[in-house]
Amino acid sequence: MSELNLEKIKQLRKKHKLSQGEMAEILGMKSLYPYHRKESGNQPFKAEEIHAIARYFGVEIEYFFNNSVAKNAI
Repeated sequence: MSELNLEKIKQLRKKHKLSQGEMAEILGMKSLYPYHRKESGNQPFKAEEIHAIARYFGVEIEYFFNNSVAKNAI
């Protein structure tokens, strides 16, 4: 099962010295508040938003996901 790692999105944004407002603009949002809610985990990112973020930073979409295996998996 894959889980979105919000910390990786935040770290990549900060590494490139972008504010949440700038990320909101990149994603076509009218203000920073929707982006802030998504990055903080209060609202989920849409698939197309994750795709746009990956494309902007030049990384694979998989970079943002943690893969976990069920404890009873062999």
